[in-house]
Amino acid sequence: MSTAAAVTTGDLRRASLAVLRTIDFRAATRDLWADEAALWDRTLASWAGLDEAAWRLPGAARSDAGGPDWSLAEHVGHLADWQEIAIGYMAAAEASGRWPSDDDFDGGDFDRFNERRREPWATMSSHDIISRLTAARPRLLEAAHRFTVEELRGDASWGWTYMTLHGHYLDHLGVIEPWAESLRVRQMDGDPFRPDPRVDSHATFATEAADVTARFESMISAVPADRWDRGDVTPGWTLRDHVGHLADWAAEGGRAVAIFTREGHWIADPEEGIDPWNARHVADARGASVAETRRRYDRAHVELLTSTMTLPLDALRSPVGWSWAYDCLYGHTRKHLAMLGPWCATQDWPDAP
Repeated sequence: MSTAAAVTTGDLRRASLAVLRTIDFRAATRDLWADEAALWDRTLASWAGLDEAAWRLPGAARSDAGGPDWSLAEHVGHLADWQEIAIGYMAAAEASGRWPSDDDFDGGDFDRFNERRREPWATMSSHDIISRLTAARPRLLEAAHRFTVEELRGDASWGWTYMTLHGHYLDHLGVIEPWAESLRVRQMDGDPFRPDPRVDSHATFATEAADVTARFESMISAVPADRWDRGDVTPGWTLRDHVGHLADWAAEGGRAVAIFTREGHWIADPEEGIDPWNARHVADARGASVAETRRRYDRAHVELLTSTMTLPLDALRSPVGWSWAYDCLYGHTRKHLAMLGPWCATQDWPDAP
């Protein structure tokens, strides 16, 4: 049996892209809708945990039409754009029996067509891009389901069906997966994706903290409580350990800000060393329930944000002050967003065969 033939529907979520590219998705033995669902899941998981700044960075791929490099935002927006386009041409095909031709799109110059449609995606928030994409998909699937699978696999229709369903996901995963992974590594390492992460006002600090916190909350809330202690997310640490660890450092940051406010000096890092301090606190908290851990995390983050708002701006922006405030609040959360994102995003996947 060939490698491609051995790949089942569930494996599409986990197999290498090289293996996926050997599959004949048009074959009568394939389940068109299950294949689409698997590649959709994989696409959504590819950017899990990346923050807003990561979506804006150019460098995901060169422009085939001579423009600036594309960003993650533009790539995902491009997927949404073509799903919205496909809803229209599938409706027209159902009514008239005519599928599009290449000439309908800038005379067949798809590079030019796509280049001039980079807006509004290039400047749209990641939240709005994903919302447009997730709203378009069910409408596209509804339009596609008006045809029989045999009609969709026909010579006139297959390119237009495959291009905007699983084939388009697969094409762009070849760019999105490695680019998102490189961004994830940078984010885990604390890269702010801009020259200076320090804010110019307390209001900006609060706004950025709220955005990162909301992303983190949305991510961990999607994981059922019974999975928070099931298996390691990173070696030796469960999801509950990670959330508790963030609570530990937020509380320590709050203590540092309180001492500075009261005594005028910043405390030093733990004398025992960061790694031993982390290990000791995680071990001490392992008897806590998921609910207790979440309450402790919420309380510590609110208290640190509240106390940070009382710091003079120059103290907040100072190297030590910024380290205690930003690095213990949303700077720290950004790292764990990137670290936990893929694990959290795949918890509702079917088990691998």
